[in-house]
Formats: sequence, structure tokens, C-alpha cells
Amino acid sequence: MDIEESRQKELLAAYLCVKPSVAEDLCSAEEVKRALQYAGLSPTPAFLAQHWQEDTTESVTFEHFCGLAEQLPDISIDDIEALFMKVFGTADGKVEEDDFKRLVGGDEPERELSDADLNYILQEANVVSSGSVDCSKLCKVILHTVNEMKQLSVQRLEERSHYQRINSKTFTRKKREKFANQDASSGTGQSTLDLEGWNEADLKGCFYLDKGSILAHQYSMEVSCLGPTVVRMKPKSYMKQEAGRGPVDTLSYIFRESHEGMRNYIGYTDQRDSDGSYFWRDTLKEGRYVVIPYTSGCRLRERLQESEATIELVERQSKVQLTPEFRLVLEEIFDQVDLDSNGRLSREEFNLYNWRTSGEEVQDDEWAVVQANFDVQDGELTLNGFLALHQLEAEDNGGDSEDLWVSLDAMGYNRAGRQDQAAPFTLSVFSQVCQPTLQVSGLKSGGLLLDKAVVRSIMENADPVKIKNMIDLIKYEYVGDHRASVVVQNKAHSKVTVRVDCSQSLNVITNRPSLDWTVEVAGKSAIIAHQLLPSRMGENWTVVCDTAGDNLSEEEE
Repeated sequence: MDIEESRQKELLAAYLCVKPSVAEDLCSAEEVKRALQYAGLSPTPAFLAQHWQEDTTESVTFEHFCGLAEQLPDISIDDIEALFMKVFGTADGKVEEDDFKRLVGGDEPERELSDADLNYILQEANVVSSGSVDCSKLCKVILHTVNEMKQLSVQRLEERSHYQRINSKTFTRKKREKFANQDASSGTGQSTLDLEGWNEADLKGCFYLDKGSILAHQYSMEVSCLGPTVVRMKPKSYMKQEAGRGPVDTLSYIFRESHEGMRNYIGYTDQRDSDGSYFWRDTLKEGRYVVIPYTSGCRLRERLQESEATIELVERQSKVQLTPEFRLVLEEIFDQVDLDSNGRLSREEFNLYNWRTSGEEVQDDEWAVVQANFDVQDGELTLNGFLALHQLEAEDNGGDSEDLWVSLDAMGYNRAGRQDQAAPFTLSVFSQVCQPTLQVSGLKSGGLLLDKAVVRSIMENADPVKIKNMIDLIKYEYVGDHRASVVVQNKAHSKVTVRVDCSQSLNVITNRPSLDWTVEVAGKSAIIAHQLLPSRMGENWTVVCDTAGDNLSEEEE
């Protein structure tokens, strides 16, 4: 989305905060003012009087509104400080609270802001100390509120199921529609994908536990034309699952990437196919997208203790040899890091493996050595070459297997040769009208971008419930057929600690160390308190979440 398109979206969002659709015109100066304020602008009484004349103006269309918005400058911190200097004589000092209320509220009996309004604003902004208003801090709070207003209006727009561009003068309409045939099987929450004849691109990937965080392959996806598109994530396990224990939950979040590199969340793989995979489908327009895999951490988590059983990696007879058990593990690893499934490792694939196991990139001279001394085909390392490379490493270490164990540990294997600290998957993209392309863009954490998208996806699918005795705390509890989530949102400026007790739930596991867990929520933010999955697949499970008021405490930041 370019800057112009982003601005148009903000204006549309602001308009829809006042009117249910752009088919309806703004019918008063007050509505025009509110719509402009939702767009983060500050129309003066003179500006409104100029463009809304009571005798001649009947309505303002969406196009006219956009034109008015373009005439107003964006609000900056300099503008606010200049205004404060004019009104209070200072922009960075302090003003007595009574003087502030008198200068802002005025003495008119029908003034726009009452004392109660002003008291609420100052309390929410948290700018009063020892009877004085901190003007410098208030300037920053006002600018933050302006930006927050714009973000809120855009969020409301994105929550709508379609976008419209209709008004009383032009009556044109564009609508994003979900595809047909989305009926879920009765009582299962599952759908069956029929993708016969669709164009497909797929790559493998993996989640890795890494010092308390989760890393995963990330992907760049390109679609060359408008049309129905499916993104599917399917877990892959190389070891037999324990009875009743499901595979690691494997989702992905999709973002549209602008020419400037801005990434806007558009959806995630929220539907479950009959084969156990999760998918997302929508009509995508031409462009570049980013796909970031996600797992909750309920099943993929740090092992509590090392396995008592162990496999040998090297055997010493007449010479150093890799054991059959280790060769089987290496064949599994080769299959995992062969991301495009062509039976060979490209330099990019081998580089990701080397970075994961050693923390170093493969240099040009090192890759030249690999190609000169090990079996390659079309410039890519074969399985035989991969095994031979590890054979050479064992020989160079004189049969000492410690360095080999470092590599296995990085790939998520325990001493028994079982991969319990990593979770492989396959990402597939299908298009009904063109050939999509998929490339690995890195192996890293999803970071703040993914965290925000996950929180948002939960909040959009759950009803807000105010937490007892805390007017600024809201709980969002989503319970689906196969997963559940609890988000706590703090609308106050001060941070809050919240006890979120799910210990009365049945047949449930959490991503937290305990079902009864306390989280700290920073001011003006939201956090995932629990991600929950059924502990034993195929059995009934129940989520009970308690956030009673006496379990809460506020702290000043």
C-alpha cells in the first residue's frame, strides 16, 4: 500500500466512524468535524464555517470530505506546542490546574467541555502533579491520542466484512467477497478443500526453540493477478505421536507488503481441513505478501529433562564411522532443510542449515570447497554429499561426537535421536488464476509484527468483557473447536498485573508454565494471557477463565 492509498484508507475509515457507509452523506457541520477529527485532523471553527454554510450547504459527500481533508495540515508536536505557548504562555513548563481549566473551558455556561470532562481528560492523560498540569507531557499525550484515533478508525474499517465506495452522487461499488463453498462439516469446525486444477507453490520449513523464543522460516509470496488464493500450513512429524497427543499447532499469518516495505496484516490460517492442516482463503490482488508461521508454544516447549536413552553417533572400528542411527537422523535433517523438496541442497538451503547449527554464514570460498570435495548435482549438495560432509567432520574430530551433538541440539534433537524441540511443517500457496511464487526470506523470530497480529486476530474473534472492578481492563476470550486464547487489554496509562486463572479448565494445556498465571500489561496495550489447546485429542475439553477483581493490582509506570 503506497502513501496515497494508505491515506485514502484512513479517510475512508474516519468517514465510516460517523456514517454506516459512504452511500450516506455527512448532514451537519458537527458530522464533518467529527469525521475530520477521526482522520487525525483539527478543523477550526473558521474552517468549518467556510465550508459548511447553514443557508446553502445541505450535505457533504465522501469525495467532498476527502477534498476538505487535503486542505488541512497534519498535526505535529510543533503545532501543539505553538498553541500551548499562545494559550498558556508556556509549552514545556507547568500550569496551575485551576488556570488550565479556566483557560481551556472558558466561563460560558454552555461551553463545549465541562469541569467533569476536563477532570476526566486530565486523569486519563496522567499529567497532573501537585496541583499543576505538565504541558510538555500533555503535548505528547495529545499527539499520541491523534495517532491512536486514526489507528482506531482504520481498525474499525478492517473489521468490516467488505469495503464500499458508494455515495449519493456516483453510486459505484467495489466489494471484497469470500469464496463460495465455505461450509464447515457439522459439529467439527472442519472444511474439505477442493483444489484440483489450482496452481500451487510449496516450501518446507520448521519451528525451532531458541533460548526461550521460537524461530521459524519466513516467506515472501507473490501473486501476479487478482483471484482466489489459499494459504495452507500442514505439520510434519518424523516420529510417532504419543497416543492422544496431537501434533504441534501450526498456523501462519499473512501480511501485504507495500513498495516501501510496510506490512499490513490481512488474515491467518484459521480454518481446519479434514487432513489436520490449517488454511486461509480469500481473493488477493496482485502484489507481494509476507507469510510468517506461528505456533502457540503449548506443545512445542522446552524439555524438562534430557532423555535417559541415548544413541551413539560415531563408532570406531578400523576407522571412524557414522552409526546407522545417526545416519537416519541426518537423512531426516536433510529432508527438512531441503526446503523445495528437489532432493538436493542449494547454497541458500545449506546456508540456513549452517547458520542454524553454527551461527555463521557460508562464505564463497567455503561453498567452493563443498562443491569441489562432495557429491553435488547441478551445483547443489546431494544426500550422499551431506552424509560425507558429516563423516569428514567426525574424522577430523578423531571420533569425538561433541560437535556433532551441538548440531543435533540446534536442530531440536534429544539424546535419543528424537526431534522434540523443533516442529517441521509444509507451507503451500494455491491460486485459481495464476502461478504464485514462494521464497524463503529468512529464519528468525516473528517479532513485534507477529505478536501484534496474533493479539489482533484474537480480539477480532472474541467479545470484549470488562474485568470486574477494573474499568480500564478488558478480557477477550476466544474458544474455537481446536484452540482457545485469552487476551487482556489495558486502556489505562499505568501498567497492571492481572491474575488469569484457567486451572478449572478440563483437558487443557497452556503455553504458560501454569494454568494459573499472572501477566503484566503495560499501559495502552494488550497481551496474550493464555494460549490453550486440548491436552488429549479426541476428548471433550472445557475452558474456564477467572480474572476476579481481587486478583488485580495497579502500578504506576
